[in-house]
Amino acid sequence: MLFVGVILCYFLLTYLDKTYITTSSKIFDFLAKDYPNEAVQNYMESQKKWWWVSYTLLPLLTGIKILLVAFCLNFIKLLDLPGLEYIKFSDLITLVLIAESVFIIAGLYKFVNFYWIDTDYTLENLQTYYPISLLNIKEYISTEKWLAYPLQLVNLFELFYWGILAWGIWELSDKKIGFPKSFGLTALTYGFGLLFWTGVVSFMILNMQL
Repeated sequence: MLFVGVILCYFLLTYLDKTYITTSSKIFDFLAKDYPNEAVQNYMESQKKWWWVSYTLLPLLTGIKILLVAFCLNFIKLLDLPGLEYIKFSDLITLVLIAESVFIIAGLYKFVNFYWIDTDYTLENLQTYYPISLLNIKEYISTEKWLAYPLQLVNLFELFYWGILAWGIWELSDKKIGFPKSFGLTALTYGFGLLFWTGVVSFMILNMQL
């Protein structure tokens, strides 16, 4: 049921974004600067025809993400620490699903920002924005495109996500390990996996620039 709830929330966020934020007019204005009118019209028509694809892929991609995070956290059981040996993989999946609410809130924050506050935006603004992250001040740090994803991950919501994962491990261990150690285990497992994924994404972006 938790997974269904998460997916429904993401469906809602996707609908709100496509209907009120990333509108057809915004996409048209963005593409019209670099492509002929006919090519833009063809693209817009294809978007209308295949609108359902993003909704279809959403449960699959979200499920894969949740399984990968739980898989990374599952390595804590290899450590000889009290309470960790009884943690089930299903418990970790439930924990990750609960923690996913942080990113749902981040999506709502982004919608509120562009729908009610920063209403005079462009598609470029949308692409270079993530709530309460270093990505929003990227121009003051570096203009390198490959740095966009790492800077996006340095945000307050990601910190809250780590905090919930650490709290969950602490609870699942029956509080036999301290919360600071639980946070360290989160960094050692999920953090390492995230670092590896960030490196892969940044490397791919860097190669696309060459």
